[in-house]
Amino acid sequence: MKTRNGRRRVMAAALAPLLAATLSAPAKAAEGNRTTSGDTVVVQWNAELLTAIAESDLGPPMIARATAILHTCVYDAWSAYDPIAAGTQHGDSLDRPIFEWTTSNKRAAISYAAHTAAVDLLPEAQPRFDAFMADLGYPLDADTTASDTGRTVCQAVLDYRQQDGANQSNGYADTTGYQPVNEPMVVAEPLDPSTVHDPNRWQPLTHPARDGASTKTEGFIAPHWGEVEPFALRSWDEFDTDYLPPRFGTTEYRDQAERLIDIAAKLTDRQKAIAEYWADGPGTEQPPGHWAQIGQFVSRRDNHGLGADAKLFYALTNAIFDASIASWGRRATTTTSGRSPLSATCSTASRCRHGTVRTATLS
Repeated sequence: MKTRNGRRRVMAAALAPLLAATLSAPAKAAEGNRTTSGDTVVVQWNAELLTAIAESDLGPPMIARATAILHTCVYDAWSAYDPIAAGTQHGDSLDRPIFEWTTSNKRAAISYAAHTAAVDLLPEAQPRFDAFMADLGYPLDADTTASDTGRTVCQAVLDYRQQDGANQSNGYADTTGYQPVNEPMVVAEPLDPSTVHDPNRWQPLTHPARDGASTKTEGFIAPHWGEVEPFALRSWDEFDTDYLPPRFGTTEYRDQAERLIDIAAKLTDRQKAIAEYWADGPGTEQPPGHWAQIGQFVSRRDNHGLGADAKLFYALTNAIFDASIASWGRRATTTTSGRSPLSATCSTASRCRHGTVRTATLS
């Protein structure tokens, strides 16, 4: 297994072109998860996973983990056919002889690894993943060296990640006993001040469900996520700072709330479109998947081959996975970082309805 310092070097090298691409990536709605005939099988599996994710109930940190696991499996499968790369679990012990280093074998190993991961992570979407394997021409019961390599390396990754603290086997249920201090806020109604017992703390939101006829109250997603085993980080707070958001009732809090309200009231149509682009709410790939979509754009722009994509998505998705651990660790352990921006602003403003501050008169 690579050391954490080695993983950081891999991430730094592979992510450089992606960071530049954020300034020129096409609109997400236009790019979507459609694939083209020139896409590598890595991009194709990425798109299949993101489509299934958008139809799932996974939260952002779980999505970050899912994409990282699938692309770690892909990377490990590809590394068995590379003279330098080493797998994350088996090292180079499963490396194949040079006469097997064909594009056909690499594609097959990658696909069987990706399918193994996808079915484990999103079992409800197995029919989609099975159908995609059929589209690629890979029988599910294949018994070839390439298929065995893909399944073997991925199962090792899955076994390792089953013990990483995410609690996947129990539906990612919280393991910390977290309980919200505040009562739920109904987003379609004015804020009821009696529901806010501590405006510095997170408040659950009750909003319309996907069926449009019922409502759903969201829980605090994954309070335990700071305890999940990272990829390159040593712990969620390795690069944490001493900065804490201003507390409710202070001049600093009032000033930043006023700035936020003023900015929101003056957004241009272009700025609103940008905000919508990055909103990544339910029914989308959400922020982790959004970055994986940008990875697809980079692959096409730079005419990537299998190896370049295996490395790019391995580094990208694991970096986002580590970011989810760092941000959720801070969110769950700091009294002010976890508060909802909506309820925090509404607690400060005199009136709030439908998720929008209706007046900038602050108390």
